[in-house]
Amino acid sequence: MTILRWILLAALVTLIVLLQSLGLQQQVETKEEDRYRRVADIPASDMVPTYVASLFFGAFRAVVVDALWIQLKKVEEEKRWYEQRQTLQLISYFQPRNPEVWAHLGWHSAYNVANGFTDPEKSWEWVKFGLKWLRQGNTMLPDSTYLKFELARTLYFKPTWRDGVLDMNLLARIEGDPELQEILQIGPPAPRPLTAFELAIPWLEHGRDELLERPEKYIITQTGLYIRPLTMDGYIRECLYFQGMYLWRLQRWEEAKEAFRRLTDHTAAMLDKKYPGDFRSGIFEDHAKFSARLPEIVDLDRKAKSGKREDELALLAKMQSLLVDLGPLDLSYFWNRYRKDGRLDTLKRKLAGGRDPQECNDSFDLATDLPPLTLIAANLDPPGLDVDYYRIAVLNPAPEAPSDASPTKPVPLTIHLHRPEGATLDLKATLFDTSRRPLRSVEGRGDFRLEQACDRYGIYFLKVEPLSPVGPWPPDTSYTLRYELGS
Repeated sequence: MTILRWILLAALVTLIVLLQSLGLQQQVETKEEDRYRRVADIPASDMVPTYVASLFFGAFRAVVVDALWIQLKKVEEEKRWYEQRQTLQLISYFQPRNPEVWAHLGWHSAYNVANGFTDPEKSWEWVKFGLKWLRQGNTMLPDSTYLKFELARTLYFKPTWRDGVLDMNLLARIEGDPELQEILQIGPPAPRPLTAFELAIPWLEHGRDELLERPEKYIITQTGLYIRPLTMDGYIRECLYFQGMYLWRLQRWEEAKEAFRRLTDHTAAMLDKKYPGDFRSGIFEDHAKFSARLPEIVDLDRKAKSGKREDELALLAKMQSLLVDLGPLDLSYFWNRYRKDGRLDTLKRKLAGGRDPQECNDSFDLATDLPPLTLIAANLDPPGLDVDYYRIAVLNPAPEAPSDASPTKPVPLTIHLHRPEGATLDLKATLFDTSRRPLRSVEGRGDFRLEQACDRYGIYFLKVEPLSPVGPWPPDTSYTLRYELGS
């Protein structure tokens, strides 16, 4: 070796030593992870790989980890899931104190990877791995509020991510898995298996209490997520709601009612609580009123299992008034604008003889979207329990125009309502403007033609109702309806 090469090698070694002592060794993360060189502090299952990684690479862990994160991005883009899992597990040996290592793989496994499998067994394998991984992260970082939040959120959100739908198979798997029941429960073992929502709530409660002990009362994750005590209470509230819906679906009537009572108490407490930073709960008194009325509806649903029409009508009256009075606060479990498969929708259509597929549309908030030039058939059944609302969109044809722009000249709107021959029920049709103020109405028992020059863009509403709400109802209350825009 020439003298020049020796000089270059000596300079390189000197540079490496300086980089290690003055650079990488001084990083906060490196100092924090140095404690994993102490074998006694390492969880038994990860003792050897974590210790070897920490000892062998020393301060150059950061360089190795950067390369592994780059490799992780590549295998994720190529959907090489098992290699992705192995890569993140390897990263965890070098960065055991980085909560994103645990949060990323837990979330990615339980959601993206699991959703990519049509085989339910394969999907469940990845969901379970994600939950176990997040639990392992909480063991490694017992003071991480973020990981408590991620574990609870996965437990509650994975089975409920579709509006108005509970993943009953996944919920049954979590409730029936002894390993998950053992590792996910906090405190003494419960006398029975817990639901996913019951497992999630204590993690949220612990995380909330940790936040309240912090001087700033919140945390910001590496990905920019703010987590506050209000965040935790909000998720607890949703867990209680889904718990009630789940038990109701299983016809565990009394347990469902108890969950809804707890929901009511928790919602009332949120309304009364002053959160740090003067943050508001984001909910209103209507939410507490909504949950307080659910136990009665559970009882009525239990009675309606008899199949008797009078029992089903009693259930319909209470369930419909709940959403009409307080708005659709049900998260699509009773009513869904687009799928029309909620409990209220299906019951209303059944009791209306199946001749009105728009049901339930008995308020402004529940109104049916009505496309132009589309003929729809509807009726006003059951007697005394039906009015129909429709949304009519008068939209600006200019794609980038301001939402509150007005047309240069009013847009003609013409509504046609046709009654069957011999109809005897007098109807009233009322058109409302974009602020839900009545514009004009027509009455009678024959065909209607209602015209309006619309001087604002936006959503107009049409209400069709019996002229007199007092019966008796005739046997045929049907009508057809369409509208057109322009001259």
